Amino acid sequence: MLLVFRPLLLLSLLLLGTNVTAQEPSRGRELVQRRVTLSQSATGKPVELHVASGSLTALEFDSPVDRAGVKLGDARDRFELIVATDRLIMLKPTGDVGTSERVLLTVPFADGMAPARAVFAPVTNATQVDAQVQVSRLPRTAEAVQAELDEVRAACAGKNIELEALRARSAATGPSGMLLAGMLDPVGIQVKELRAQLLKPANGLTVARLTAFRGTGWVALSLEITNEGAAPWTPTEARLSSARGGRSHAMVAMREPHIAPGGKAQVVVEARGEDWPEDATLRVELRDSAGERRLLIPSLVF
Repeated sequence: MLLVFRPLLLLSLLLLGTNVTAQEPSRGRELVQRRVTLSQSATGKPVELHVASGSLTALEFDSPVDRAGVKLGDARDRFELIVATDRLIMLKPTGDVGTSERVLLTVPFADGMAPARAVFAPVTNATQVDAQVQVSRLPRTAEAVQAELDEVRAACAGKNIELEALRARSAATGPSGMLLAGMLDPVGIQVKELRAQLLKPANGLTVARLTAFRGTGWVALSLEITNEGAAPWTPTEARLSSARGGRSHAMVAMREPHIAPGGKAQVVVEARGEDWPEDATLRVELRDSAGERRLLIPSLVF
């Protein structure tokens, strides 16, 4: 098993001058890292620790311990016990410990919560040694945890209902979406077919057909664009501006990922948030993401 030491443990080992790779367990024993969870029902029941002569076993706690109350049975002279911090205790036996010896390490916690203490029974194992043991507590009963979990689930269920309603509202498209967004009202939509012969080719891009749509607070242009250049073209940005000073960034949409050389595609430009007056003269500009090729319509009346 690959053993990964935490920074706190590694620092403590360096301070103690302990060389992990030179310890006794290298002779056939596997260094093990594991997690132990304490429960209130198991209070006082010893947790077995696999130790070995000359090998360091580190206990890491997720709760502060009462350092002054840490006790190690009647065999203290056979162990080196280091209470490094209020969350780290290290144990190093000077000889092997048999299961019949019953040496107990008692570690009381300082926060007064249950379980109040942890009890460990160090024994020698023929194949393994616990190099690092992470000790977690369960200060609440299973009933309390279940009750809290039920409350969280109930709250999540209510939020899920709200979320689904918001999703349904935002997912509405077509006439429903336009009505909900206030873009379709009794005034309706004005549609105008614009003259293609007024649109001159630019950068190998030609507009064969252009239709303008106008509603409350928005305008949209449907352009049939032919790419007569040698490279594909993908419009990603559009701008609309007028001689009167109005200006708007617009969204660009198309079904195809790009317009291939010699190909033709429908491109829709949509601008919101401004009511352009009728018969307004607009300047329309479409660009690709690199800004290298652009389609410019300098004067568009709709």
